[in-house]
Amino acid sequence: MSTFDDEFGPPERPVAALKRIARYQRWLIAVVLGQLILWAGFVALAFVSRRGPAVQFPMVLTFILGAVGAVFVFLLSWELKGPFAAFMFAAATVLPCMGLIILTLVNSYASAELRRNGIRVGVFGASENSITDRPSLYDDEDAGW
Repeated sequence: MSTFDDEFGPPERPVAALKRIARYQRWLIAVVLGQLILWAGFVALAFVSRRGPAVQFPMVLTFILGAVGAVFVFLLSWELKGPFAAFMFAAATVLPCMGLIILTLVNSYASAELRRNGIRVGVFGASENSITDRPSLYDDEDAGW
């Protein structure tokens, strides 16, 4: 016995929702890259410097980037999984070490959803320009009415 999704595939999301998902995903990836660059620079500075660098500045930036990341995790999860998952994922992003797992998980959900809708996703996410308007089943101008 087959289901509707087996025969026709999952329903497509509206173009506006796909553009929001792509935008949030790109910002989420930017936050992760920002944290990686911040801590790589901190480690390089500690290695080159004779005395250890001050830890307060990178920690403050890490918390700021973590809060921004939690916002984009919330927005992306709201689009993909709904309000309950959005609150749970955003809260789990604050936990040490769990945040990176949540960021990776939500990013993979976004990539899977974009690919399911026929959008090419690269290393830095999908470009909003690659998401074009698609005709709906109800946009038939030759319907005769």
